[in-house]
Amino acid sequence: MLFYKYLILLIATSIVTYSCSTEQKPKFIKSPLDHIITQYIDKSNYSVILSDMDYKEDMDKYFHKYRILIEESQPTLTREQLNDTISSPTDIKIINTDWQEVSPIIFEEYQNDLGMTVLSKKNGQLDKNSSPAGVNNYVGNSKYGEWKTDSNGGSFWAFYGRYRLFSDLFFGPSYGYGYRYGYPRTDWNDYNRNYRNKKPYYGKTNEYGTRSNSNRNTSWANKPQSFKSKVQSKVSRSSSELKSRGYTSRKSYSKTSRSQSRYRSSSFRSRSGGFGK
Repeated sequence: MLFYKYLILLIATSIVTYSCSTEQKPKFIKSPLDHIITQYIDKSNYSVILSDMDYKEDMDKYFHKYRILIEESQPTLTREQLNDTISSPTDIKIINTDWQEVSPIIFEEYQNDLGMTVLSKKNGQLDKNSSPAGVNNYVGNSKYGEWKTDSNGGSFWAFYGRYRLFSDLFFGPSYGYGYRYGYPRTDWNDYNRNYRNKKPYYGKTNEYGTRSNSNRNTSWANKPQSFKSKVQSKVSRSSSELKSRGYTSRKSYSKTSRSQSRYRSSSFRSRSGGFGK
């Protein structure tokens, strides 16, 4: 009789243990960013900017567009060549993606990050924390520009003439409106010391991201506020419903060291099926 009691207890314990371990395993929803990581796994330095986002009512689907900047080998340039505003850089490859479908969870996670770097790789190290466009790999990098002083004595980052395209890419067309002197050194110092590879950075007063003037020519910025509010309410409900069923994104799950290890060893195959393909 004692043997059977022990056997029943062992079976019950095994069931509970299996159930708990099953519940702890997240069901990943694939993001286009996962594809980018695997596609450019052999690249040591790149940045991915969320260049636009939208919701298609007729399809009931959410979409992102990305701008990918890949750093190639830089030629040896003289100061005169760096200041040349006519020649285009040969060491930066720029790829603008088409619309990419994303799940409600992904859309909700990045709804404040329009115009920002949402994924970067620097010297082989991935960083999935959102930051102002270019501030991670290009601002503060003497290969592309230098710190200058404005008329008020403040320090700001200025790109060399050869890399003048960064001004439009990071700050938006009509450079100077809203970012008259580029990124202030105080902002870059704050990001570099307290946020890099740690957590998202939106500036000291949340001046970077979706509401920034640099996004004024995007599809999302040109949508009426009533549309945006409706989408935000809808995506919140849809995302919550998916999370209640055990779904998550790799960005969410990677906030723990345990998950970061699993993220590196993963083959990036989604368990969810159709999202983000």
